[in-house]
This record gives sequence, C-alpha cells and structure tokens, in this order.
Amino acid sequence: MKFILVLHLCSMITSKCIDPHIPGYQFTNHYDCAIAGYAISQKTLKLLVEDENYGLDRINNEKLAIRFECRSLNSA
Repeated sequence: MKFILVLHLCSMITSKCIDPHIPGYQFTNHYDCAIAGYAISQKTLKLLVEDENYGLDRINNEKLAIRFECRSLNSA
C-alpha cells in the first residue's frame, strides 16, 4: 500500500484548519510517511515565519500549527 502526506495549517485557538496541502511526497509504508510528516511539518512552520502573509506574530497570535496525515492510496 502507498501513502501520501497531507498537511493542514490549523489554529489551536479555533481548532479550524485551512484547505489541505498535498506536497507530493509518496511513501511505501505508513511509518516512513509519519516520520517525514513530523520533519516536513517542522520545516513548513519555520518557513511560515518568513512568509509575508503569516510571520511570527500571526503564528503566535493565532497559535498556528501544522497537522498532518498519511492518506492511503487505493491501488487500482
């Protein structure tokens, strides 16, 4: 079975997440996807600090965090 990584930017205040983002990574097992999910989530949040639409103040004020899932792909 194959898995794709799906990232969600969420506010820990409202528990709402914006549209999911699929960065294009595929994995042959759930473990590899989960390990990559933590690393890519951390890198993504660090990049948002430098993004003009987000930045450190917005991340802190809205308590933004990256949630991820490893979605299984059905083989056809």
